[in-house]
Amino acid sequence: MVRQRRSFDNDFKKQIVDSVVSGSATQAELAREHRISPVVINRWKAEYRKGKFFENVTSQDMAKLELRIRDLERLVGRLTLENEILKKIRDLDTREKKDSSSIVTSRDWDQSKGGAR
Repeated sequence: MVRQRRSFDNDFKKQIVDSVVSGSATQAELAREHRISPVVINRWKAEYRKGKFFENVTSQDMAKLELRIRDLERLVGRLTLENEILKKIRDLDTREKKDSSSIVTSRDWDQSKGGAR
């Protein structure tokens, strides 16, 4: 008995690859769910990177995608800046804690009281 070869349209392939790339599902999960070999999904991912699934994209669709990319790049920039600021605040707070939790010896104690010279 010969098994018939299945074929999938580009929209389905793009949907599967989008799910894998975005992280909403793993490649193994989708392979099991749709009874597709993970090797086939790898091939689709390679084709996706080469732009095969965007052959029929109109200029209007491309403009929307470019706007989305710009928005995401701005968001990445804002988050990067926020992350750097938070790291600086954390470092400052850590230094202050280290300074305030220093070990006090008898000499330090006397000097702070103005007694030992």
